[in-house]
Amino acid sequence: MKKILRNQVIYAMGTSNKPVIYVNPGETLRIETEDCFSHQLVKATDSFDERVDFSKVNPASGPVFVNGTSPGDTLKVFIKKIELDKQGVTVAMKGLGVLGHKVKGSQVEIIPIGSDAIMFAGQKLPRRPMIGVIGVAPAEGEVPNSTPGDHGGNMDTLDVSPGAYVYLPVFVNGAYFAIGDIHATMGNGEVCGTGVECRAEVELTLDICTEYHWQIPVIETCDSFYFVGSADTLDNAVKKAADEAVMFLEKINRIPWNTAYMLASLSGDVIISQAVNPLKTARIRIPKSCLNI
Repeated sequence: MKKILRNQVIYAMGTSNKPVIYVNPGETLRIETEDCFSHQLVKATDSFDERVDFSKVNPASGPVFVNGTSPGDTLKVFIKKIELDKQGVTVAMKGLGVLGHKVKGSQVEIIPIGSDAIMFAGQKLPRRPMIGVIGVAPAEGEVPNSTPGDHGGNMDTLDVSPGAYVYLPVFVNGAYFAIGDIHATMGNGEVCGTGVECRAEVELTLDICTEYHWQIPVIETCDSFYFVGSADTLDNAVKKAADEAVMFLEKINRIPWNTAYMLASLSGDVIISQAVNPLKTARIRIPKSCLNI
């Protein structure tokens, strides 16, 4: 099985980064990932302000060139497993997160990652491995890994987890796929700007989707589809996700657009993925029980 090492990283998604590996559709590979701070914070006594080089924040392993993919295709990513490191880091930093203006000085917490749960502040939290940054190259230029968009990127969406399919629109030949920013656990919204950030090793399969053609990232789980929109505001992110979700309902159920719009309102859930990145991300969940598939 082919493998990418955690020192094979990029800090922006685009075609100027030479692929580190080439794979055929349907091929499985293992990808080591660095934590979002490039392992610069490993002890609680580490000072965020003194130690963190911001040019090394949010590394993503890759890029992967997927042979045979071209603009207009949809990349189908199946996440088989996420193996987490034994510890992670969470920080509170002035200016970071939705209440960053209230933070007085930075605080670094090194958190052990248990086999079934994570203890923090005296509370037992569920272990929920997920991929924060997952995406492909945009049609033009480069997008920093900190920023989400139609190409994927820093969506910080909990459902990008083992057992899920992630569908990404392809904008360039080869897709130029990359991942990073693994979390051991995190809440919807990521309100302070960090989850339990950790190193990991991910096993996944890359393929070309033949069933659907998406304009934005979409996640499929055993019981739902999640339509992921990123925009300058949460309102606009919701609108982008809703537009794709309603068009999908219209097409797959063969019903009028107005009817699909109402069905989305009756059955769908709007969920905030993250409210802290340069662009905000929201998703709409449509249960498969409402789909004629």
